[in-house]
Amino acid sequence: MTPCFDHSPADRAFQTQKKILGAFLKEKGFVRYRTNSFIRRNEMDVLEYFDLQKESHGSKTMTANYALIPLYIPHSFLSFDLGDRLGMLICGRDVWWDYADDAAASVSFGNIMQAIEVYLLPWFAERSTVDSLKQALLHEERKRKKWGGRLSDLQQKWLESCSGSPVDRDVIAETIKVLKLPANLC
Repeated sequence: MTPCFDHSPADRAFQTQKKILGAFLKEKGFVRYRTNSFIRRNEMDVLEYFDLQKESHGSKTMTANYALIPLYIPHSFLSFDLGDRLGMLICGRDVWWDYADDAAASVSFGNIMQAIEVYLLPWFAERSTVDSLKQALLHEERKRKKWGGRLSDLQQKWLESCSGSPVDRDVIAETIKVLKLPANLC
């Protein structure tokens, strides 16, 4: 039988700090999506996605993920087409932050908010044109080919759409519906 751990202090610390993070992201134009995710739609009809991922084995640690997801490419599920873990953007390695108690959670969430401001928001801004998205996808393609892989079918469709074909508003509406995105995103 596995021992029973009282996670309530950590869970309370996480929830308290997540509210502060939510207010910070709301100032940046993001809305809450699902439990630990935040999204905003940019002028290119691309979803800018950010989430917190708790470690599932009770370590009271979390990592942060980010992605760009084109709304104008049909999706049947939430696909992280361009993105990674926040730690990779900051320092080139995976980072897990502690939220075991109020003090640790406060420091961790403060570090995450600073990383969003300094690294993630500029990363999103740098990929806010057709040309910059095309270059990011081509870079991803080269990286994957180096290891014998290829772009996903969705990424390939996205790259092809960067040729300047008109955006289909019906596809965007359907993608918003399929992904169950909040109404205040539109």
